[in-house]
Amino acid sequence: MFDKIKEWINNYTMVGPDSRILAACSGGPDSLALVHILHRLKVEIGFGLAVAHVNHMFRPEAAKEAEFVAAFSHQLGLKCLVTAIDVPAYSKTSKTSPEEAGRFLRYRYLRQVAAEWGGAQIATGHHKDDQVETVLLNFLRGAGSAGLRGMQPVNGDIIRPLLAVSRFEIEAYCREQGLQPCYDSSNFTPDYRRNRIRLELLPALEKNYNPSVREAIWRLASLAGDEYRYISREAAKRWDAVVVEGETLTIDSQALTTLPKALQRELIRQVIEKKKGSLTGISFDHVEKLLTMGLAGKVGSRLTLPGRLLARKTYTGVELLNQALAREMPTIGGKPAPAAIVVPGTTNYGSTRIVAEIIAGPPLKQGKQTAVFDFEQLVLPLTVRTRLPGDRFRPLGLSGSKKLKEFFIDSKVPEAQRDFVPIVADQQGILWVAGYRQSEHGRITESTKKFLRLSITK
Repeated sequence: MFDKIKEWINNYTMVGPDSRILAACSGGPDSLALVHILHRLKVEIGFGLAVAHVNHMFRPEAAKEAEFVAAFSHQLGLKCLVTAIDVPAYSKTSKTSPEEAGRFLRYRYLRQVAAEWGGAQIATGHHKDDQVETVLLNFLRGAGSAGLRGMQPVNGDIIRPLLAVSRFEIEAYCREQGLQPCYDSSNFTPDYRRNRIRLELLPALEKNYNPSVREAIWRLASLAGDEYRYISREAAKRWDAVVVEGETLTIDSQALTTLPKALQRELIRQVIEKKKGSLTGISFDHVEKLLTMGLAGKVGSRLTLPGRLLARKTYTGVELLNQALAREMPTIGGKPAPAAIVVPGTTNYGSTRIVAEIIAGPPLKQGKQTAVFDFEQLVLPLTVRTRLPGDRFRPLGLSGSKKLKEFFIDSKVPEAQRDFVPIVADQQGILWVAGYRQSEHGRITESTKKFLRLSITK
């Protein structure tokens, strides 16, 4: 088994001479074997190794297990960091399952320790049987290829050196090496779904359907992983053609329709992950609803996603934004409705804030986010809206007028954003394409006495 694990580690380039590895150890057979094997490889490869243990405070014997892990590490000459976290209390207050709460708090602690040690990798004792159980769990939830691939040998800061060996092989290794692991009594009760899969479902599948079902599921995970990696890479290549990045992420519907369904789904997942930071809580149904919205949704429709995300259908696609940025205001066809600008004062328009100020003289410095006008040349009230068919204006510095559509094209404004650019106007016409260009109408001259400064902020 040692040679098999060594080959697995080398195949995935998990560790090197300069690596620092923090081994998560519960005291059970898997993690005890993990620490023992990494300790044997430590001298040969030359990486740094330390151990971390989390007492989840579920069972009375947990305190003794923490002492056992600390003593075992000390015998090997390894530093061991031990902490106790009240997972049951957190599970209750956060209204999450004990398994989910334990995993979240455990990894939070491990990453904290790893960061304090200069960004160490975290090694876990997940093995082949854990992988089989994970794939079955994901299958029962209705997962796609991303879920059916199970756990990855290397996943960011997490490495899994034992993923190619079975529980049977690990327990045999412990006996051969004289290791006496602790056994978590909670692993033998059907209280948790994973336990029921291990104790009931898998034995039934082996007995009644396929004696080699574990190997079959293992192969499925491997095949699904290879296919998912390919699809993920191909979707990433289409990112620039389909997604417009800014304060929001906008999916171009027309570009999306040109892709195969598998790439459409994966791009949707990648957009959500980039905006949210993870795919936690995102289900197949969420992806399908967002995909349907992008391809055939009604303009103005909305979809709320986990993580306080909001998807909105525009004329050209779907924009994904944080709900905190989506100020509630009237909309027409999915676009903010026209609004009167308070002069002087502040006006909220969509995710934009317009500040109007009467100033004594022209500002010394201007930029795209600011426009200054001869206040006495304007016909109030001022309004802010989005573009309308046939819009024209006279860009400052040009002698004639120009179609707003042509101005957007010449200014390389992404098509997905054009319906949401604030257009400021008085009763005579467009004053400012906010963030881009102001108009000749209302421009300041040497005879200007009263100045109006408009600024936009997010």
